[in-house]
Amino acid sequence: TSDSSTSCPGTPSAQHTKLVGCPSPVGTLKRPTALSRHASAAGFPLQSWVFSKGQGRAAIAQSPQAETVEMPAIIEVEDIPSLLRVVARFAEAMEKLKDVVLEDKQENRRPLAHECLGEVLRILRQVISMYPLLNTVETLTAAGKLISQVKGFHYEVCNESEKMDFEKAIETIAVAFSSNVSELLMGEVDSSTLLSVLPTEKSRVLMSAEEVDILLQRSEGGVDSALMYAKTISKYMKDLIGYVEKRITLEVEFSKGLQRLYQACKQTITQPHMPFFAIYSLALEQDLEQSAGVHQAANTLHNQTFIQPLMQRKQEHEKKRKEIKELWLKAKRKLMESEANLKRAKQVYVARYEEYEKAKTAASRAEEEGSSSTTKALDKKKRLEEEARNKAEEAEATYRTCIADATTQHQELEHTKVTVLRQIQEVIKQSDQTLRSATISYYQTMHVQTVALPVHYQTLCESSKLYDPGQQYATHVKDLQMSEEPEVHYSFEPYCPISSQWVSQHMSLKTDFAPDDVAGDISKMARTASTGTMSSNEDADEKDGNMSSFETSNINGIEPEIVVPTGPFRNIGLSKAAQTHRLRKLRSPAKCRQCDSYVYFQGAECEECFLACHKRCLETLAIQCGHKKLQGRLQLFGQEFSLVSNNSSDGIPFIVKKCICEIERRALRMKGIYRVNGVKTRVEKLCQAFENGKELVELSQSSPHDISNVLKLYLRQLPEPIMPFRLYNSLMGLAKESLALVGPEGAEAGKGPDLVDLGQKTDPELMVLVHRLKELLADLPKANITTLRYIARHLRRIAELEEDNKMSPSNLGIVFGPSMMRPRPSGATVSLSSLVDYPYQARIVETLIVFYRTIFPSESHHTGSTSAVTSPSLQQVCVCVCVCVCVCVCVCVCVCVCVCVCVCECVCVCVCLGDAQCSDGLMRILLIQFSVCSLPCKGDSERWYSVFLVMHAGYCSEKIQIVMKTGG
Repeated sequence: TSDSSTSCPGTPSAQHTKLVGCPSPVGTLKRPTALSRHASAAGFPLQSWVFSKGQGRAAIAQSPQAETVEMPAIIEVEDIPSLLRVVARFAEAMEKLKDVVLEDKQENRRPLAHECLGEVLRILRQVISMYPLLNTVETLTAAGKLISQVKGFHYEVCNESEKMDFEKAIETIAVAFSSNVSELLMGEVDSSTLLSVLPTEKSRVLMSAEEVDILLQRSEGGVDSALMYAKTISKYMKDLIGYVEKRITLEVEFSKGLQRLYQACKQTITQPHMPFFAIYSLALEQDLEQSAGVHQAANTLHNQTFIQPLMQRKQEHEKKRKEIKELWLKAKRKLMESEANLKRAKQVYVARYEEYEKAKTAASRAEEEGSSSTTKALDKKKRLEEEARNKAEEAEATYRTCIADATTQHQELEHTKVTVLRQIQEVIKQSDQTLRSATISYYQTMHVQTVALPVHYQTLCESSKLYDPGQQYATHVKDLQMSEEPEVHYSFEPYCPISSQWVSQHMSLKTDFAPDDVAGDISKMARTASTGTMSSNEDADEKDGNMSSFETSNINGIEPEIVVPTGPFRNIGLSKAAQTHRLRKLRSPAKCRQCDSYVYFQGAECEECFLACHKRCLETLAIQCGHKKLQGRLQLFGQEFSLVSNNSSDGIPFIVKKCICEIERRALRMKGIYRVNGVKTRVEKLCQAFENGKELVELSQSSPHDISNVLKLYLRQLPEPIMPFRLYNSLMGLAKESLALVGPEGAEAGKGPDLVDLGQKTDPELMVLVHRLKELLADLPKANITTLRYIARHLRRIAELEEDNKMSPSNLGIVFGPSMMRPRPSGATVSLSSLVDYPYQARIVETLIVFYRTIFPSESHHTGSTSAVTSPSLQQVCVCVCVCVCVCVCVCVCVCVCVCVCVCECVCVCVCLGDAQCSDGLMRILLIQFSVCSLPCKGDSERWYSVFLVMHAGYCSEKIQIVMKTGG
């Protein structure tokens, strides 16, 4: 068995094309954290993530060329089974590794554990290579910790602390990997956690700080080289500051250009019912968000994370470098002075001894010639010799002293060299640390402002592919709601005298007026029920303008009421929900219900519900007027299911009904519904709107994919899923038994038979499991079973249109399985077994969809708010009989509209023709509707009775609708 460094396969290779927050220019980075974006900072060196000889092909995939390969944005439906099989293999390998490491009786566990670790990492690399969206920093960090634990584990003698740390490492990687797989399957991958393929580092041997100092100390000119490097770093920081400053300037100029472009094009290319209107509207909003992000990033980089810290560090670095340099130069000067003194002392010493030798020679010669010389001359020679000897000895002493002094100064210089080298390395390390932090912050900031762009562009691209030519034109014509063109008959009128003609016309006006005449020209007569804060003069000015048509939809019993924008907001493009409010200028600071920030100036306020909103937010406002004071914000997501369901009469949370109703109304045939991910920013705003406006949220202008994401997010964030924790093991057992059944010949082993409801011809063994599932769900609380039935019926309707939306029951099961059931968390972690439970969770949901009528037999086919809108395959021809009784003091018109989808809806619109006569009057309209479906819907004949009571008072500006429905 090879060493762990070679038995551990490498990191993932290919990557989704997004920017990364690390120095690598390709890829993405994890959520904001203090960790480095490199794998080495995650707990293991890059050199350990290499391939053995038998993995040459995989090693090629890790080359830099692989970074340029374009990866798909989401996993394809047909790839899901293979992903689940790989996940199961990964879980088995993890279990085997855990057993090997923690088994005390087995001998030679280290080689076997390293082999098991290599298998785990090989599978991990394989699955990430296949699905780059799983390549996140969390997974790599957890893998690094696991490698460290396996390599550092004491297999011969280990304590409980080591075992606990190892088990924690196992749980950490299981949680990270399972969370990523779950998000991928549900189409909720957070692109901010993606990590690209890491560039291959060059092999190098790093020396310790002591070794670096020793090497420089022993080298000639080592200190000077270190000081030169420190000076170069100072200049390098200055150059980096200049580069980033110039780049920030370019980015800011670009963002200002985007803002100008947004203002110039906002009104021109975002016209309703134009081709790709929603696409380019979203693109403009994204440009505006990008511009704001660039400005914020520029301020952050300049004042907090890069320029200011780097400039401050540069100044400190330069000050410290000069101090160290001065200390070194001072020590060198002392040594040079000692060496100079030594040189002079040596010269004096040599000179004195030469003089002494000369004097000594002269004295010796005088003694030899003493017979011919006088005694006085000899004494003089002896005295000169003695003086020369004394001077020579003195010079020798000085010379020896200078040698000792030079030696001392040299030793001092060596000590100073050690100190200087240590201080230089410390300064360089501090500057490196500042540069590292600034660089990480810089690229992290750059990543944050650009990470959403690839996802946005991919979303726009995929959305553009779904557009059908002529689609917006057809929508435009449909929304016109024009009355039928009256038949024109030409007839001969004989000549009459003028006086007779005037009398005839006068009598015709008084006696021939009928509601049918008014209804025939309803488009000219229609008036909105509420005209905002306009005066009577403004009211009169608007009489001949284009009037808004009434709405035919009735969502959750709330009928939208369209208001003509007047006053300071008449020139603003209001959203559909904003048009239901009676708006006036904001009188006091308040919190905007759309963007959740405070409004101080340029704000709007509704006179009836007191909703406050920015002027700019009126274009995207999603909360309708409830004609009473709007309640405070509700904590909806992450709340207990019972807290929300208790506020509903039928136990179904309003958010579930709203989302499902809107999806059934508009998106049953939409390709990839619930699989295609929505735009994150829009989903967050929609979630915020639900918490602010509750059931008053207007969804008709929201993308179905955003709505589906909100529904999945709500179910996923429930503290306890709809199918409680106590049922999880039983549900998984049923799913395993279902998959263990023998399928048709040639079917894959362990996949089980296809779930198809064949009535009495269905496999008896399969029906036994279905009835057991039914009995298991019977123990659910009433609200849970009602909501589960509601969702299952909705998913069945989607599955019935599989040819159009490509969402089969199995695909819907994969999407909704992790949201509707999950194991109880053990402490802060999730059990490793949850990795292999995805196919079982999907099997349960698939069974609920396919055998819906068997599991929920007592459920009426048209209970709930979705009864008014069914799939086109269930549509039948209806006969609607309406009887209208009108009692009022002015002329009014009632119009009934029948929606022939098994249930008839009637909308009454009253138009007062004489405002002066009606100003103080009270009008009541009692509309009794009786409708019968002439053909049964799926075998269920139905009768519906509806009573509408509409009251108007004062200019018809107040309207209260009380709707009472009973079904029989």
